[in-house]
This record gives sequence, structure tokens and C-alpha cells, in this order.
Amino acid sequence: MARNWIVTRDSFLSTTAVQRLYADLKDAKDLALQRGRFYSHVRDHYILKTLLETGARVFELVAIRIRDFKGKSLIIQKGKGNKKREILLMPSTQRMLKEFIKIKIETLDEAATENDFLFTSERKKPYTTRGIRKRVKYWFHRCEVENHLSVHSCRHTYISHLLDQGVDIQTVRTNAGHSSLNTTSLYGHTLKTDLDGVEIYDSSSFNGSRNNFKKRKA
Repeated sequence: MARNWIVTRDSFLSTTAVQRLYADLKDAKDLALQRGRFYSHVRDHYILKTLLETGARVFELVAIRIRDFKGKSLIIQKGKGNKKREILLMPSTQRMLKEFIKIKIETLDEAATENDFLFTSERKKPYTTRGIRKRVKYWFHRCEVENHLSVHSCRHTYISHLLDQGVDIQTVRTNAGHSSLNTTSLYGHTLKTDLDGVEIYDSSSFNGSRNNFKKRKA
């Protein structure tokens, strides 16, 4: 018998939860860069933002190479079912990845040729899926995110908020790598060629730091 399931609000992070997570990540990243140590927090900042702003599965994330970042999009060479796909990126995500590659070269002293992995650990080796899950869980616990949420919840969060922002279901399906619209429809028709007008976690009350965050009433 086919399994019936649907993505409900307890399956992903709210906008407020993402903003608070981002604020803590930014504060930790900035402090690490200022002190010149604990660079794992720098990597964590960009890893979690990439997960939350691309919907990449964890096994897809660890396989991304520098050459896969195309400016306005990110290429997943082997997704689920070994399928290749292109993920359209929001302007803020484009800037974020460019910023990370610069930090990767200038501060982390990591190789950044086209063939190098985008994310590597302090040992200069590609992350394992287990390593990424561990870092995500660390930050979820630190930021008091619900215990039942996991790294895959980042994917649910991305897809859910794209649809909530009015991005058409076909574009969301393509970005997510769903084989069927039926899967995408569980989260909630023109085909977009970019995401220039979309910022899914934007808030006028959020200025990038936990200290500058003002909680909005629901």
C-alpha cells in the first residue's frame, strides 16, 4: 500500500526560527573571524545557510564543487536517482556563496580551484554526511530549535517558504529535484528563469545579528 504523508508546519522551521538561527550563526562567525580561531563556526554559518537557501539534500551538499556554483544557480551533479539538476539562487544566496569562496581563500587558507569541494572540514577534507548532520544538530540545539527537527528539515523549510512566497510550483519542483509535482504539492503556472525578486527569510526587523533582532508578533 502507498504511504500517505504530508509536510505539516511542525516539519520545518518558521521564518522567525530561521532568522534567530541566522543571527546566532552570524554572531559566531563574526567573532571567529575577529579572533582568528574557531573557524568551524565560519564554515557552519555558510553550510547551514546553503542548506536552508538551496534545499540541497545532505549527500548533495557534501559533493558540491566550486565549479558547480554558476553565479545565479547551483548545479547538483548527482541528486536522488543520480539525476542532475540546476537550483536557481536568490540574490542574497548568490552573494553569500561568493563571500564564502573569498573567505575560503583569504582566511581559511583552503584551495578553491574549480575542482575543489565547496565545503571542507578543518582537516581540509570533504565533509561526510554524518559530519554535516552533527553540525546542524549542534546549532539546532544551541538555538533551541525543536528536538525532532533534523538536517532534512532544512530542505522542508526551503521548499515550504518558497511556496509561501508565491514561487510557482514547477520552479519549486525543479529546484527541489522532485520527480513529480505530486510530491511538491504536499508542501502546500509559469516557469521562472531566476529568483531575483525572492527573499524567503527577509524581514525588516532582522538586521543580521541576534543583538539587533526584534521579535515580531505573529
